[in-house]
Amino acid sequence: MAKFFERIFDICASVRLTVVLLLSLAAVAIFGTIWPSREEALEAFRFELFYQSPWFRLLLLLLAINIIVCTVRLVGRRLGQQRRWLVELPAQGGVADSRPASDLEAGFRRLGFRSRATPYGYYLWRGTVGRWSVVGVHLSVLLIMAGALAGSLGFVATLNIYSGDSSRHFFDWDAQQDRPIGFTFRLDHFEPRYYPIELKFAVIDPMTGQSVEEIVGAVGETVSIPSLGLEAGIERFDPIRQRLELELSRDGRAVGRYEARGGERDPSNTVAGHVLYPVAFRDPRLRQYYSEVSILEQGRVVHQGVIQINHPLKYRGVWIYQTAFRADDDGRLYAGFQFVKDPGANLVWGGCIMFVLFLCLNGMVRFRAVGLEQGDVCRLVPLAGLKSRDGAHSIEALSERLNSEGTG
Repeated sequence: MAKFFERIFDICASVRLTVVLLLSLAAVAIFGTIWPSREEALEAFRFELFYQSPWFRLLLLLLAINIIVCTVRLVGRRLGQQRRWLVELPAQGGVADSRPASDLEAGFRRLGFRSRATPYGYYLWRGTVGRWSVVGVHLSVLLIMAGALAGSLGFVATLNIYSGDSSRHFFDWDAQQDRPIGFTFRLDHFEPRYYPIELKFAVIDPMTGQSVEEIVGAVGETVSIPSLGLEAGIERFDPIRQRLELELSRDGRAVGRYEARGGERDPSNTVAGHVLYPVAFRDPRLRQYYSEVSILEQGRVVHQGVIQINHPLKYRGVWIYQTAFRADDDGRLYAGFQFVKDPGANLVWGGCIMFVLFLCLNGMVRFRAVGLEQGDVCRLVPLAGLKSRDGAHSIEALSERLNSEGTG
């Protein structure tokens, strides 16, 4: 039975298994990316088929088990190797040095090595972080996977709401039903903000209904209305309601504010006896959504903020994003919001940072270990980081460096 479990442990720790699992996941990702789907329903099916299916999650589970077993074995191997180095040294190899062991040990310490007394003399090492960085890489990958698993406990939900209204529920797409948010969400004010819109408005004689003059300008500009002897600052134009807001002045003195709406020629809405009426405008280019919102609990406002594209609001672990807006048949605007809660987001980000950090440390910090055997003639034995093909030369170079810098 023990041999059976040992065999299973060996299979789980196999590098071949790692390669097979990674290639399998890569193949799934490739097909999941290039799978043709032009319809939204097929797009959702593709996501479910390739990334949410039980067999895909089984691959991830096997990879997690493989990494855990490899990490346990690696830690055990490193600890066991160090325990052996603290008791004995390899019988063969090394460089003889006639200097006293205490002087050599002091010289190594000056080179940044740490020292520990052993039955045979000294164990000397440096770059411990580099030795354990591979373990850190393994743990960071496991942390990312744990964060992804924790993320499945969150939700993605949406809410469409009119300005001035509030709601305690949203639609959960995973559960396919309305569910309570946990607080009251109120949309205090919403407006789409556009790049300056070019438009044309007409000066109309209300008695005849004929156009006296047509003015062309853009939002933010001040234009002249010669027929009325006025200047008009184009303050705002709502392309959905086609509502025009002007700030009128004469000879630099404010006359008043004027509002008009396309499709409505109200003969009583006049300035200097004439009606101003928007007749045409260029297609608007949306610049930003702007929503002022409040969070209420027990009928009391506990948080207020502004939500814009790329500027979500976070409250009690829930991120609230602005997604869209529409106008109903009456021209009344309502805005769409997405509510996202991802309990594993911090784990994923932390794992990514750890992965990059330990990967850099693995490449930049080199672990080196040397055994210093005492005797009539001391022996410097390369244990790690100096045991390459030219290991003897490396340990000799290290010995010569100690000699050139002096060991006394």
